[in-house]
Amino acid sequence: MSTGPAARVPTTVDEVAAGLRSARTATFERAVAAAVGLGAEGDRVLAELDDLRGWRAVTVTAALGDVDGPHGGQVLRRRVAARGPGTSDVRWAALLALTKRREDGVDTVLADALDDPDRVVREYALIGLAAVGDDRCWDDVLRRLSATLSRTRTTVRGDDLSPVITALAYLLRHAHDDRARVEVVAGLLRRRLDRLDEGERQWLDAHWPAVTSGAASALPDTTAMHESVLRDPLLSRAGAR
Repeated sequence: MSTGPAARVPTTVDEVAAGLRSARTATFERAVAAAVGLGAEGDRVLAELDDLRGWRAVTVTAALGDVDGPHGGQVLRRRVAARGPGTSDVRWAALLALTKRREDGVDTVLADALDDPDRVVREYALIGLAAVGDDRCWDDVLRRLSATLSRTRTTVRGDDLSPVITALAYLLRHAHDDRARVEVVAGLLRRRLDRLDEGERQWLDAHWPAVTSGAASALPDTTAMHESVLRDPLLSRAGAR
């Protein structure tokens, strides 16, 4: 039984721009994927869609993380700064996209978002810091991790980048060979091992078994910890530029 001709994928900038304005969901989604394939031109076309709302705005925001160019970064910063009902999804998507683009100044955006009133935005800021952030938030992240592990946790994130894992990856990446910093984190974990969920415990067993086994402290493999964050699908970049 014939299913009809396959839908045509847009290839030119004009075709992509028209598809991004289509009311048809399938056409819009094909155009987003095609825009990513256009590289810097796709960055421009996606950045021009600053008037979208709802799930389409979130989709385009996420796609800006998969291209590089001179236009998308400014748009993403504006979306992180948005406030009001219904902005949470587009704000965290913008943080994630900025993290993937690794543009100059992303550290400041992520550090500011760590104090955001929105819990989900704070969690994505921490993911970004674990992936690409500098060490300016070390003390703040340590305090937040201590607070997280000091209370009963009734919800679990459900993926490989829980707030505990991202906090540990960030803290230990910036501990370098600083034995004092390493010991502070190790001591906190040993006191609160019972507060880790199964996935967090497995991650720690894989990357810092000295802490979970009670053996003498050893410097963790911070490179492997960092790579485990960067490999997460949330931080992968789609398409070829």
